[in-house]
Amino acid sequence: MLQLLWTAFSQINPTIGAGIIAAAATVVVSVASILVAKRLEFRAIVAKEHREKKTPFYEDMVKFIFRITFSDKLGLPPLSEEDMIKQMASFTENLVVWGADDVIDAWFKFRNNSIKGESSGITIMFDIENLLLAIRQDLGHPNKGLTKGKILGLFINDIHDHIK
Repeated sequence: MLQLLWTAFSQINPTIGAGIIAAAATVVVSVASILVAKRLEFRAIVAKEHREKKTPFYEDMVKFIFRITFSDKLGLPPLSEEDMIKQMASFTENLVVWGADDVIDAWFKFRNNSIKGESSGITIMFDIENLLLAIRQDLGHPNKGLTKGKILGLFINDIHDHIK
């Protein structure tokens, strides 16, 4: 096939051959540009749809964490152990489907440290912060400049006393 094309082009007037090559290159570049643009558009649509599915789930997860953290201060009754287990099981189920790897990893560490009871409250607080940062990153936030303790500092006044 290539031999046939080479033979055909070698017998054509060089000016006409240059025009054919330029036209062919234009067509190839145009088609490639359209294919790349469509691929990028498809990826953007999929990412947008995933964010739309993840956002309510992540909002519920954050509300749950804040409910546990602030129920006393807000005058709300504390969640029963059964309610917490149900909620955590639901989050785990949704994470398997929708969670980014970093969010799953952060949830795993938070959950394990919470269940074991061996970890200090400070360790669990920083596990929560890592979970919140992973959620933010999964939703498209760069987390640039959010050093250790900044997220926790939004709702824990003396967090900087615990940062090493």
